[in-house]
Amino acid sequence: MCRENSLTQINTAIENLSNAKQGRSLVEAQSQALSFIQASFDREEINQVEKQSLEKKVRRIYRTQIIEEST
Repeated sequence: MCRENSLTQINTAIENLSNAKQGRSLVEAQSQALSFIQASFDREEINQVEKQSLEKKVRRIYRTQIIEEST
């Protein structure tokens, strides 16, 4: 898979995470996004800096969703 496809897949997974509102779907969306990021890194389609940036974005969105879910 080429870099552009990987980034599209990652961004779609991150968008799905942003739209997830409940416990199970939220955890599944986070796992999917992190898995796509790791796979792209393993295939050397993204570098370490990009990987860390994307993981930080996923963590931030997940935290926000958890806070919204609890209110």
